[in-house]
Amino acid sequence: MRADTKQYKDMSDTLRARIEAQGYTPVTPDKQSFFDPYYDAMEGHWSANTSFLNLWAWKESYPAFYKEFGENIILINYLRTEGYPVAVPCLGPYSNENVQAVIGELKKDFAAFEYPLVFMDITPWMLPYYTSGDTQFDIEDLREYQDYVFTPEEFLAGMDMQDDRYRYRYFKRKFEYETVEITPELYDECSAFMEEHWCGDKTCDECHCGCLKKVVENLVPNFDTLRVYGILVRVNGEAAGICIVTSRNGLGIYQYKNAINKIKGLNEYLLRECFERYIQGKVDMINYTEDMGVESLRYYKEHMAPSYSLLSKYTLTIKE
Repeated sequence: MRADTKQYKDMSDTLRARIEAQGYTPVTPDKQSFFDPYYDAMEGHWSANTSFLNLWAWKESYPAFYKEFGENIILINYLRTEGYPVAVPCLGPYSNENVQAVIGELKKDFAAFEYPLVFMDITPWMLPYYTSGDTQFDIEDLREYQDYVFTPEEFLAGMDMQDDRYRYRYFKRKFEYETVEITPELYDECSAFMEEHWCGDKTCDECHCGCLKKVVENLVPNFDTLRVYGILVRVNGEAAGICIVTSRNGLGIYQYKNAINKIKGLNEYLLRECFERYIQGKVDMINYTEDMGVESLRYYKEHMAPSYSLLSKYTLTIKE
């Protein structure tokens, strides 16, 4: 495996002690059932980064901490890529009273951390709750942080475009393949696949948000606990592609997909198979996550379907 040359900024023992002193606990997979009713109480969809799966999957890059506060759960991440903590959308019922109380609590917490209060991943329906009080924020809406969202009909139309439909049918016709649902028992196979067909083709610097191999390794052993859905496709007996999705409150998220690109039609097969198994008829919005400012990834996501929308994710920085 190639060496990781990125300069991550580890959390200091002092900051960790301050976070714990303010009542925060690390997010762990066994907390999902506890979090579920708080997600269910939210009036609109959230960004992919706010999903419970992401809070755990990216723990090496953005360790997440939570505490109960009134009717809500307060969440913070430590950004190892940047070296400071941020708040992310609180979970639970949203009202001006609730959210303003959360902001007041976080102002005290971040003062104790000795960092300015910053919120990330605030979606449009959430924004008025955060800006309705006396606290003044600078607001950013950067293009590369926006998620790509599709209706199921738009997504299906994209998969049914001539070239995509041809590649999908070509794969099914030409290759000897096997599709299995991912379980914790497939950890070694999924890890080895990522090592060879992701890490083997890229440098660690290309994964500028963190190690995607570790993301998969964090998820697979906890598939049952996290209630994640996913498939592993073998071609001629060898692992060739994986796709992982989640579905909650009418929101389906394609959390991760990787395939051997030289196997024609495999990417199209992974998309459609997960759509038909886990998403079709169960959601009213599909989130295909952000492009992270990568031009080739942006082009791919913009051309997935005849129509798509961008889900803004605002960054709010408190004005001193």
